[in-house]
Amino acid sequence: MYKRTASIIFCCLFICTISSAQKLQLDSINSFIQKFMVDFEVPGLAIGIVRNDSILFTKGYGTREIHNDLPVNENTIFGIGSVSKSFTALTVGILVQQGKIHWDDRVRDYLPYFELYDPYVTETFTIRDLLTHRSGLKRVSGGILWYHSDLTRTEIIKQLKYLKPTPEFRSKAAYQNIMYLVAGEIVKEVSGTSWDEFLQSKVLTKLNMKNSTSIYKVRETNKNLAQPHIMNESFQKIAVIQENGDNLAAGGFIYSSVQDMSNYMRLLLNNGIFNDDTIIEKRELEEILKPQIHFPMRHGYNEFTSYGLGWWLTPENGHKIIEHSGGIDGMTAHLMMIKDMNLGVVVLINTSEPVNVLTNKIIGQILNESSFDLYKKVKSERDNKIVQKRNNTITLETQRIKSTFPSQKIESYTGTYTDDMYGKILIKEISDKHLEISFSHTPLFSGKLKHWHYDTFLIDWYDIRVPNGFLTFNFDAKHNITGFSLEQENLLDVDFSELTIRKDQNNMVIP
Repeated sequence: MYKRTASIIFCCLFICTISSAQKLQLDSINSFIQKFMVDFEVPGLAIGIVRNDSILFTKGYGTREIHNDLPVNENTIFGIGSVSKSFTALTVGILVQQGKIHWDDRVRDYLPYFELYDPYVTETFTIRDLLTHRSGLKRVSGGILWYHSDLTRTEIIKQLKYLKPTPEFRSKAAYQNIMYLVAGEIVKEVSGTSWDEFLQSKVLTKLNMKNSTSIYKVRETNKNLAQPHIMNESFQKIAVIQENGDNLAAGGFIYSSVQDMSNYMRLLLNNGIFNDDTIIEKRELEEILKPQIHFPMRHGYNEFTSYGLGWWLTPENGHKIIEHSGGIDGMTAHLMMIKDMNLGVVVLINTSEPVNVLTNKIIGQILNESSFDLYKKVKSERDNKIVQKRNNTITLETQRIKSTFPSQKIESYTGTYTDDMYGKILIKEISDKHLEISFSHTPLFSGKLKHWHYDTFLIDWYDIRVPNGFLTFNFDAKHNITGFSLEQENLLDVDFSELTIRKDQNNMVIP
């Protein structure tokens, strides 16, 4: 009954014009969603639309997991990925509102163990710097510290000092995850409770977000949980087990439903008030939604796009577009709002596909702006990428120099290797004269090493999430092994080029 009523309200609203916008029919949205799901092979998704402090429409499409009949509905929970960052900025804003911290306070005043590569940057780094991607580090720097790892939040932060910066501090934005982890730990230090507990009591509970959580164990008890899907080596969608993201919860591991996220949009569009309760003062919310650094995005955004505190902000024909996307293993999310029209759209899907083509389509129709329609461009890029990967697989073998052999006995390559930032990486001999690599903190990064040519080995990672790569051993002038280099495709949040791997001195051979 609720869905039928919601649909009637939705149709009535969009049959009429919204401000000066064009008409938008529910039938056109449904047909577009169905096309998207077929073209991008999406098992399931959910959509929520909010206007003027009211939830106009929430609906699920497809199934929670491929090849089953468990339907997605408005309460199905998905990983919202980096949309979580806006929640972290909100928790910080609540503490600013309480007078307990300030946006431009030094990080070291709260976390004395926080240290970066440059001593000057360490001493001057502020909370605002944490939230605006202007750390001077490379894009998604340090991802290997948290991605599927057993390192705690504190252990991750203590390793940041080994990350070498690329652009100058505060001069250029480069997207980060770990800095939001640091911000979450400041919330813990100031509030006296974990960031997760603070988020729950000060935000999720007050917004009646009953199905939302940042805690892995709580997430896993939910019976209405969408499963993530990725593309396997045969370019077919398969379900995978979702990772435990507790060590980076503040940067990307809130799980939520479109029903709950619609309440979140109501708060943001209603100047920090939800059901007559002020969650955050208008002044602090305006600071969060104010441009802080120039940071243009791809696809359909103009040169004035900037980043606030946990949000991308774009002016478009007199409107202010507020948005953020999110992606984790096999899950994608996108939330988009037009503040002056009190309009918001959120879409959550259970596969790694460009969900923003849906939100942009809806917003673009409302604004009567064709520049928001990314469908053909994104679909073409996706198809070309798949074709390129297929071709690369075929041509890779032709680049192999056959009839070559390793310069050392297989056992000589075994041992413990180390990267200052990450820690230990082990190589041992297994059956059939093959080698096996395993990263000490990351079970996901384990695989068989198969000789390719000379002293280069193909890495056949055991987990389908990691594409095959290459490992080449390095030597000194006496032909002693000094370490190895990786030629490995980066993952969404992991840059393998940050590793400088050396062999431990007096290294014992691993049997």
